[in-house]
Amino acid sequence: MLLKPHSRIQVFEGAEDNLPDRDALRAALAIRQLAEGLTADDLLLVLISGGGSALLPAPIPPVTLEEKQMLTKLLAARGATIQELNTIRKALSQLKGGGLAQAAYPAQVVSLILSDVVGDPVEVIASGPTVASIHSVQDCLHILSRYGLRAALPRSVKTVLARADSDPHGPHTCGHVLNVILGSNALALAEAQKQAEALGYRAVVLSTAIQGWGTAAAHGADRHQCHGRPLPVPASAVMM
Repeated sequence: MLLKPHSRIQVFEGAEDNLPDRDALRAALAIRQLAEGLTADDLLLVLISGGGSALLPAPIPPVTLEEKQMLTKLLAARGATIQELNTIRKALSQLKGGGLAQAAYPAQVVSLILSDVVGDPVEVIASGPTVASIHSVQDCLHILSRYGLRAALPRSVKTVLARADSDPHGPHTCGHVLNVILGSNALALAEAQKQAEALGYRAVVLSTAIQGWGTAAAHGADRHQCHGRPLPVPASAVMM
């Protein structure tokens, strides 16, 4: 992985322990600067995987990185889902929720995506830097109210949400972007089934959407058995 001397490739490290930090912020701002310098004759190739949210932190001023981190931690501690966390992250970010694609316009953008989210919703994976957000400010306020955080918001967060709510241009679109899922739980399961059948096994995909601890897979197999479709023995389940 060591680069040759005078390589045109730049490597930025950050987000230790999958948490956004100052190193990741510097990297995100460098990526934004590169994207903003592109023209209609350029192609921006983006590689996206799980963990991208922590690797691409660029809060909308006056929100600080620390304030955004604090809000995310409070939401997670109160049981917010990954979808809810990413909805808030996108609303407070310059690059998430299609912000990176918008910065690159009018260049064409191609995103190659490894999904770590069940169902592969491209707007959720890494908080969708090349996918226009479908959520409104009201969605954010509803989430914050649900977890009892709306009254405790920093003034900076209230400012950014109010500014977005009054934007006369409304949400931007990403018509110059092609998003492609290259890898996901469903694709991995399909290939595992294909390889098992090639070896002569009777392979059954129990589910592509099992989440939680290992006992959930066992319960799924029990339900499969109870519905009159006995599983071959031995059987196994693959989870995210």
